[in-house]
Amino acid sequence: MAAQKESVERTIAWAKKSKKEFNRIIEQKKLSEETRPRLFAVVQGGGYPELRLRCAEALLEIGFDGYGFGGWPLDKNNHLLAEIIGYTRSIIPAEYPMHALGIGHPQNVLACFELGYDIFDCAMPTRDARHGRLFTFRQPANEPDFGLTGDWFGFKYVNDEEHIKADRPISEDCDCPCCKHYSIGYLHHLFKMGDTLFFRLATLHNLRFMVQLCDRIQRKYA
Repeated sequence: MAAQKESVERTIAWAKKSKKEFNRIIEQKKLSEETRPRLFAVVQGGGYPELRLRCAEALLEIGFDGYGFGGWPLDKNNHLLAEIIGYTRSIIPAEYPMHALGIGHPQNVLACFELGYDIFDCAMPTRDARHGRLFTFRQPANEPDFGLTGDWFGFKYVNDEEHIKADRPISEDCDCPCCKHYSIGYLHHLFKMGDTLFFRLATLHNLRFMVQLCDRIQRKYA
């Protein structure tokens, strides 16, 4: 806990310096409230609620436009640390947007949205694309809850033998350039050959999946 406490105090100290420098630049550039960039602060504290609260209260006193969950969001079994993530959201007033840093697994994005988070970032969609792991919905968007119930998310591994001669897209429900113009059999060939076109197409698909996921989430909770 001592290391986490030190991290929290360092975070607060840097936040004060950051806000001071941010205000100086805004004043120097004569930016209005409408045109200035927004500044977020990250709530640290590991798995200790009391440290999270200490950090959040100090950052709120300094004053930022939004806040983020800092720290590793998964346990040793790669399960989402939903309790501390949810607690961190609960101690920040609802009017502030919350950024779930490093959370990008589609199921975790949905879970964190349900906990009150608005913004996500992660390298997972592009990293998985490079390794031939392609994202898919198991249910179409016209299903109840826009297909986001039960076991709704899955992967297709382009290197699997079943795709060698498959004349179908990764997903019939996807409108990305990859799915509109190329079969998964062709993608299998590109992957085996080490052709860089595969990385581009797979990345386009996984990123489009994430956009579709966000659209489904917004419609489900509209």
